[in-house]
Formats: sequence, structure tokens, C-alpha cells
Amino acid sequence: MKKVFYIAIVLIISGYSLNAQSVYVDHALKFSNYDLNGTARFMSMGGAFGALGGDISSIAINPAGLGVYRSSEFMFSPGLTFDQSSSTYLNTVTNDNLYRFGLSNLGFVTSYDLENTDSRWVNANFSINYNKSKDFNSNALLNGVNIFSIMEEYIYRANVENIWSPYYEELLWQTYLIDTIANYPDPVQYRSDITDTIFANPATFNINQQKAIQTEGSVGEFVFAFGANYSHKLYVGASVGIYRLNYKEFLSHYEYESSNTLNINNFDYLKIDEVSQTTGTGFTFKAGAIYKPIDFIRLGLAFHLPTFYELEETFYTRVEGKTDDQGVLREESSSNKYEYSLTTPYRVNASVGFQIAKFALIDVDYEFVDYSTMKLSDKDNSRGVVEDNQFIGSFYKSTHNIRAGAEVRFNTFYVRGGFNYSTSPFTNETINEDSYSYAISGGVGYRQNNFYIDFGMKQYSNDYNYAVLSGNPDLDIANISQVKNNFALTVGFKF
Repeated sequence: MKKVFYIAIVLIISGYSLNAQSVYVDHALKFSNYDLNGTARFMSMGGAFGALGGDISSIAINPAGLGVYRSSEFMFSPGLTFDQSSSTYLNTVTNDNLYRFGLSNLGFVTSYDLENTDSRWVNANFSINYNKSKDFNSNALLNGVNIFSIMEEYIYRANVENIWSPYYEELLWQTYLIDTIANYPDPVQYRSDITDTIFANPATFNINQQKAIQTEGSVGEFVFAFGANYSHKLYVGASVGIYRLNYKEFLSHYEYESSNTLNINNFDYLKIDEVSQTTGTGFTFKAGAIYKPIDFIRLGLAFHLPTFYELEETFYTRVEGKTDDQGVLREESSSNKYEYSLTTPYRVNASVGFQIAKFALIDVDYEFVDYSTMKLSDKDNSRGVVEDNQFIGSFYKSTHNIRAGAEVRFNTFYVRGGFNYSTSPFTNETINEDSYSYAISGGVGYRQNNFYIDFGMKQYSNDYNYAVLSGNPDLDIANISQVKNNFALTVGFKF
């Protein structure tokens, strides 16, 4: 029976290998993606400002938008995020949610009038701006009854692959969730009460499983930008961005007995927690132009260099188990630090905008991003980094992002709306090849003399698959539907 069990595990893991990847490959995508946060006006129009400008957050899309300003300005935007998730795992649906307050935007623009000079330059503008470009805060909870256990993976790793990690197998050993097979000839073979039960009851084994996925943190972008207006026909701009990244991830895997699962001798429950925090700084440069061929049409083009991150991750694990023999035991690993670099993809933005007198604005943006060009590195050029970069080239592809937004003016009041759509960044060799994301947004504003106040909201939706175990690709895949609602209120003053 033991031999049959190991053959099954080999086949399962072989079939799953196309979906398995390093956590750093996953983080590369997570840290290369940005939200369209900022001022309430920018958010409510879906971030579609590449050919319009005139809003400080538009610098994130096309720095030439700064050249549209004709006066100095100060603004700030507090925000609220409400995250909802619904997961389906082993035919069980579980819901979770999360609230977070924060600062979405803070900025200052100073404008210099050049119309009295001998050149055809109308004005030159400078800005200092903060945007929350990524919000990592989310919760997801998975529940179900499975015919596989995570202990099958660790017993297989210890016996077949000779892997003994201080973060997993060692802690399971210290909590008596892993033990040796008595009187077994060399080399030593390992067992657990769960896998013993599986050997004895291969057709009827089942166990309760729960997975908690919690992430916290954000990426804040500090932007120093320059923009200029040439004869009210051509607007140019450039910016230097400094990103500050703070990301914390908490994963908790819980397995336990109950009245609806098979009784496992000498076992009550196990819990494996994985805690990581990544911090770092990145730098990027953006440049763009907006051209008005005729008064009511604007054409925009912008290029973003990759962001060059220097990151540090700290990681540790905890294991807690309860058995009849030992009661409750807890062990925690030491904390490991790892420093590495990440280069995100370059981006190209093309936009067309329409200004209908003083009544309405319309903008459509297209953005190209090739995620297969992401690159990881460390000072030792370790084998893991080389393999991760091979995964990136195989698992990720270019995406096409569409943004559309409109604003209608009624005297001093404004009504806005927007829409975003992004194709999947995954190739057909992953479990998320068909994933996509979209967002709808809207808002209102009031502007009078040198004061304005805007309110905006955006609802971002994303469905994706999550591998709970490194086991059977059909039975351990959870589908997670995430809906993130962002609200922002911007207060601004012109002078």
C-alpha cells in the first residue's frame, strides 16, 4: 500500500508542476501591478487621463498632463477601501471582508507664466505628489472537506525527495505531527498519523481544511514632475518616481477532525502559519507628450521605464498541533531575511481625448505591458533566481489594458464615470490563463472660483484560481472572486 501511495503522489505532483512556482514569481507580478488610485476625479474617470491632463494624478499615466495646468494648486484626498471576497473550495462557498482607511493622494503644483517671454512657451509647471499606487489589503477564507491532506506532501518530501526544511518538516517533527517508522532499515523513513490513516482507508479518507489568506500594505509613489505648454498645441512632461513598498502576507493552513470526517487515530488538528513581510524602494522615470491637432481633439503618448526595486523579505513559520499523546504543542522557526532586486516591465500608453466646448471631456487610453520581461536578481545570482526568471518567461505574457472615462459639466457641478479592462497576464500553462480584471467607477464634483471638492468611487473585480495544496490539481484549486471598493474625497485649492 505504501508503494502505491508514493506512485500516486508522484503522478499528482507531476501533473501539478505546470502550476507550481516560487513565491517570488508570484510577488513579481503583484509588485509590478498598479491600481488607478489618486484624486477622486482621476479615480471616478477610471484613470483615463492620458490625453487630458489637468489632474495631478494624471501624471502617473502621462506626465505631459502637468503642462495643462495654468495655475498653482494644492490638494489632498483621504480614502476608504472596502474589500469583499467570495471563495469556492471543494463545493463550499465562504465570504470574507475588510475595511481600511488611508491617504489616496497629496500634491502640490506650482505654475510659472511664460507668455511675456519671447518664446512660444506658455507656461512651465512643477509638482510634488504622493499617490497610493497599490493597495494590498485583502482577506480571503477557504473551507472544505478534502480527500487529500497537506501531510501527504511533507511525508513525500521527507521520504522521497530527502527535503527537511527548518520551516516545515522540522516544526512538524517537534510538534509530533511527523514521526519515524519504527524498526525501518536505513535510510530513515517518516510517517504521520494522518498518512497512516490514508494507507488504512484510501477510499474513505477525508479531512476538514481551512485556508486563510490575509495581505496588508501598499505601494506609495512620490513623484517629482515637470510639464510645459507650447503654444497651446503641444504639452510635454517628465517625472521621476520613488516607490516605497510595504507588503505583509499571512497564510494559515488548518486541518482538523469533526463529526463529518473520518476519525484519525491520535490526531485532533494541525495549523501551519506562514508569515512574510517585504519592504523596499523602487525608482522609475516617465516621459510623455500631448498634442492638439484641432481644438477638440487631444492625442497622448507616454513611455514608462521599468521600476527598479531593491527589496528585503523576512519570513518565518509557526506550527501548532494537538494529538492525544502530547496535547497541544507549538513551535516557531527562526526568521529568515532575503535581499533581492526586481525589475518591473516597461509600459507604453497611447490615448485620445475629446473636449466638447466647456461641457464635456472624454478620454480613451490603451496601455501595453509585457510581464514576461520582469526580472529577479540577487547578489549571488542564485540558482533559485535563475529558475524563477525561467518561470516568469514561461508563465507570464503581455497584457492589454483599456481605460475609458468621461466628465460632464453642469455649471459648477460635474458628473463623471469610467471603465477599465485588463486581459490576463498568464500564459496557457497556468491555472489562471483565463483570468481577467475590470473596474467601473463614477463620481461627482463641485468647483467654484479657487476651491473644489470631488467625490469618487471605483469597484474593482477580479476572479482567479488559488492552489491550496501542491497536490491534486483538480481537488485543491479554489476559485476566489474579489471585489474591492475604493472611495476618495478630494479637497483642492487654486492660487
